[in-house]
Amino acid sequence: MDEFDKRRYTVVGDMALKTVEQAIEAVASREGKHFHVSPRMAHALRVKWAKENFPEISADLDIVWSAYGDLGYDGLDGNRAREAVEAMERIVDEIERRSGIRFR
Repeated sequence: MDEFDKRRYTVVGDMALKTVEQAIEAVASREGKHFHVSPRMAHALRVKWAKENFPEISADLDIVWSAYGDLGYDGLDGNRAREAVEAMERIVDEIERRSGIRFR
């Protein structure tokens, strides 16, 4: 990820979260779920649905979300950014594997 190499860790956290959210939206839309139609509740509903339907990514979802918060405040922690990217990749891999949707 170019932003990681440039040490733009706040951007890395934001991109990791958005990637995960869009992957979840894509697979949930197959069931007619569209979390973005309720913006105030979208994150909570998305995470709840993902953890119920993909329990194996639950811990990685928590990593991405907490890294997003941490990196959003100071953006200086390269290790946190790396953890977020690695968790994002595991989440996307699992969603691809289980759903058949390809993101890359």
